[in-house]
Amino acid sequence: MRNKRLLVLAGLICAALATAGISFAMVKSGGVSGISATFSATNVVRDVQKSCTVNGGDTYTYTRAVYTGTAVSSDARMNGPIKLWIQSMVDDTTGIGALIGNYNIGDDKSGSYGRIEASLVAGQADGSVRGHVRLPWGELFAGLSGAYAPTGGFTNGSIGAGDGAQSGVVLSRGECVHVIYLH
Repeated sequence: MRNKRLLVLAGLICAALATAGISFAMVKSGGVSGISATFSATNVVRDVQKSCTVNGGDTYTYTRAVYTGTAVSSDARMNGPIKLWIQSMVDDTTGIGALIGNYNIGDDKSGSYGRIEASLVAGQADGSVRGHVRLPWGELFAGLSGAYAPTGGFTNGSIGAGDGAQSGVVLSRGECVHVIYLH
Protein backbone atom coordinates (compact mmCIF):
# COMPACT_ATOMS: atom_id res chain seq x y z
CA MET A 1 0.00 0.00 0.00
CA ARG A 2 2.80 2.34 0.92
CA ASN A 3 4.53 1.67 -2.44
CA LYS A 4 1.31 2.52 -4.33
CA ARG A 5 1.12 5.92 -2.59
CA LEU A 6 4.77 6.53 -3.37
CA LEU A 7 4.22 5.58 -7.03
CA VAL A 8 1.14 7.84 -7.31
CA LEU A 9 3.03 10.70 -5.67
CA ALA A 10 6.03 10.16 -7.95
CA GLY A 11 3.71 10.10 -10.98
CA LEU A 12 2.05 13.38 -9.96
CA ILE A 13 5.42 15.04 -9.37
CA CYS A 14 6.67 13.87 -12.79
CA ALA A 15 3.50 15.15 -14.50
CA ALA A 16 3.82 18.53 -12.75
CA LEU A 17 7.50 18.84 -13.71
CA ALA A 18 6.78 17.85 -17.31
CA THR A 19 3.98 20.42 -17.55
CA ALA A 20 6.22 23.11 -16.09
CA GLY A 21 8.99 22.14 -18.51
CA ILE A 22 6.66 22.37 -21.51
CA SER A 23 5.38 25.76 -20.34
CA PHE A 24 8.93 27.00 -19.81
CA ALA A 25 9.99 25.71 -23.23
CA MET A 26 7.07 27.49 -24.90
CA VAL A 27 7.95 30.77 -23.20
CA LYS A 28 11.65 30.44 -24.06
CA SER A 29 11.33 29.10 -27.62
CA GLY A 30 10.53 32.39 -29.38
CA GLY A 31 9.37 32.19 -32.95
CA VAL A 32 8.82 33.76 -36.34
CA SER A 33 5.42 35.14 -37.34
CA GLY A 34 3.91 37.21 -40.12
CA ILE A 35 2.74 40.77 -39.49
CA SER A 36 1.36 43.62 -41.60
CA ALA A 37 -0.39 46.98 -41.46
CA THR A 38 -1.84 49.54 -43.82
CA PHE A 39 -1.57 53.24 -43.08
CA SER A 40 -2.33 56.76 -44.18
CA ALA A 41 -0.36 59.72 -42.82
CA THR A 42 -1.45 62.86 -44.62
CA ASN A 43 -1.39 65.34 -41.75
CA VAL A 44 1.80 67.40 -42.19
CA VAL A 45 2.81 68.50 -38.70
CA ARG A 46 6.05 70.24 -39.63
CA ASP A 47 8.00 70.55 -42.85
CA VAL A 48 11.02 72.21 -44.38
CA GLN A 49 11.60 72.23 -48.13
CA LYS A 50 14.60 73.42 -50.09
CA SER A 51 15.18 73.27 -53.82
CA CYS A 52 18.22 73.70 -55.98
CA THR A 53 18.84 73.63 -59.70
CA VAL A 54 22.05 72.16 -61.07
CA ASN A 55 23.84 72.66 -64.36
CA GLY A 56 21.85 70.86 -66.99
CA GLY A 57 18.51 72.05 -65.64
CA ASP A 58 17.50 69.35 -63.13
CA THR A 59 15.85 70.67 -59.99
CA TYR A 60 16.12 68.73 -56.75
CA THR A 61 13.79 69.18 -53.78
CA TYR A 62 14.84 68.20 -50.27
CA THR A 63 12.04 67.81 -47.71
CA ARG A 64 12.25 67.16 -43.98
CA ALA A 65 8.78 66.63 -42.54
CA VAL A 66 6.74 64.98 -39.80
CA TYR A 67 3.55 63.22 -40.87
CA THR A 68 0.80 61.78 -38.68
CA GLY A 69 -2.09 59.47 -39.41
CA THR A 70 -3.51 56.05 -38.60
CA ALA A 71 -2.21 52.50 -39.05
CA VAL A 72 -4.62 49.56 -39.25
CA SER A 73 -3.63 45.97 -38.46
CA SER A 74 -5.07 42.81 -36.96
CA ASP A 75 -2.00 42.83 -34.66
CA ALA A 76 -2.48 45.40 -31.88
CA ARG A 77 1.23 46.27 -31.98
CA MET A 78 0.82 47.71 -35.50
CA ASN A 79 -2.60 49.29 -34.98
CA GLY A 80 -3.19 52.90 -33.93
CA PRO A 81 -1.80 56.39 -34.47
CA ILE A 82 1.31 56.55 -36.66
CA LYS A 83 3.94 59.26 -36.74
CA LEU A 84 6.71 59.41 -39.35
CA TRP A 85 9.83 61.63 -39.31
CA ILE A 86 10.94 61.63 -42.96
CA GLN A 87 13.68 63.19 -45.09
CA SER A 88 13.36 62.92 -48.87
CA MET A 89 15.30 64.05 -51.92
CA VAL A 90 13.57 64.02 -55.31
CA ASP A 91 14.75 64.97 -58.78
CA ASP A 92 11.75 67.04 -59.87
CA THR A 93 12.57 66.50 -63.56
CA THR A 94 12.62 62.69 -63.48
CA GLY A 95 10.49 62.02 -60.37
CA ILE A 96 13.19 59.72 -58.97
CA GLY A 97 14.43 60.02 -55.42
CA ALA A 98 14.78 58.44 -52.02
CA LEU A 99 13.47 58.80 -48.49
CA ILE A 100 14.73 57.79 -45.07
CA GLY A 101 13.27 58.23 -41.64
CA ASN A 102 11.78 56.81 -38.49
CA TYR A 103 8.26 55.81 -37.55
CA ASN A 104 6.26 55.07 -34.40
CA ILE A 105 2.91 53.29 -34.17
CA GLY A 106 0.99 53.41 -30.88
CA ASP A 107 2.51 54.71 -27.67
CA ASP A 108 5.69 54.14 -25.65
CA LYS A 109 4.28 51.07 -23.90
CA SER A 110 2.90 49.16 -26.86
CA GLY A 111 3.11 49.39 -30.60
CA SER A 112 6.01 49.49 -33.02
CA TYR A 113 8.90 51.75 -33.91
CA GLY A 114 11.80 51.65 -36.32
CA ARG A 115 13.56 52.85 -39.46
CA ILE A 116 12.23 53.33 -42.99
CA GLU A 117 14.29 53.46 -46.20
CA ALA A 118 12.71 53.62 -49.65
CA SER A 119 13.26 54.59 -53.25
CA LEU A 120 10.82 56.99 -54.88
CA VAL A 121 9.62 56.77 -58.47
CA ALA A 122 6.78 58.95 -59.76
CA GLY A 123 5.32 59.44 -56.28
CA GLN A 124 5.51 55.78 -55.28
CA ALA A 125 7.66 54.71 -52.31
CA ASP A 126 9.04 51.16 -52.26
CA GLY A 127 11.50 50.03 -49.62
CA SER A 128 11.93 48.40 -46.27
CA VAL A 129 11.18 48.76 -42.58
CA ARG A 130 13.52 47.55 -39.86
CA GLY A 131 12.07 47.95 -36.41
CA HIS A 132 10.74 46.55 -33.19
CA VAL A 133 7.33 45.61 -31.84
CA ARG A 134 6.49 45.86 -28.14
CA LEU A 135 4.44 43.71 -25.76
CA PRO A 136 5.38 41.08 -26.66
CA TRP A 137 8.76 42.24 -27.90
CA GLY A 138 10.10 41.26 -31.33
CA GLU A 139 12.37 42.31 -34.19
CA LEU A 140 10.44 43.53 -37.26
CA PHE A 141 11.55 43.11 -40.88
CA ALA A 142 9.07 44.23 -43.55
CA GLY A 143 8.57 45.71 -46.97
CA LEU A 144 7.15 49.22 -47.36
CA SER A 145 5.04 50.57 -50.21
CA GLY A 146 2.63 53.41 -50.81
CA ALA A 147 2.08 56.72 -52.49
CA TYR A 148 4.23 59.55 -51.12
CA ALA A 149 4.13 63.29 -51.75
CA PRO A 150 6.52 65.53 -49.79
CA THR A 151 3.77 68.12 -49.20
CA GLY A 152 1.00 65.58 -48.58
CA GLY A 153 2.53 62.58 -46.81
CA PHE A 154 1.62 58.94 -47.35
CA THR A 155 -1.56 57.42 -48.80
CA ASN A 156 -2.35 53.75 -49.37
CA GLY A 157 0.76 52.86 -47.37
CA SER A 158 1.55 49.33 -46.30
CA ILE A 159 4.11 47.73 -44.02
CA GLY A 160 4.55 44.02 -44.65
CA ALA A 161 1.29 43.74 -46.57
CA GLY A 162 2.68 42.31 -49.81
CA ASP A 163 4.07 39.02 -51.05
CA GLY A 164 7.69 37.91 -51.15
CA ALA A 165 10.08 40.71 -50.26
CA GLN A 166 7.19 42.99 -49.27
CA SER A 167 5.93 40.63 -46.55
CA GLY A 168 6.45 41.37 -42.86
CA VAL A 169 8.09 39.11 -40.28
CA VAL A 170 8.56 39.37 -36.51
CA LEU A 171 11.26 37.40 -34.74
CA SER A 172 10.10 36.92 -31.15
CA ARG A 173 12.52 36.67 -28.26
CA GLY A 174 13.45 33.16 -27.19
CA GLU A 175 16.34 30.73 -27.05
CA CYS A 176 16.59 30.23 -30.81
CA VAL A 177 16.19 33.91 -31.65
CA HIS A 178 18.66 34.84 -28.91
CA VAL A 179 21.30 32.67 -30.58
CA ILE A 180 20.88 34.53 -33.90
CA TYR A 181 20.22 37.93 -32.32
CA LEU A 182 20.25 40.38 -35.18
CA HIS A 183 20.59 43.71 -33.44
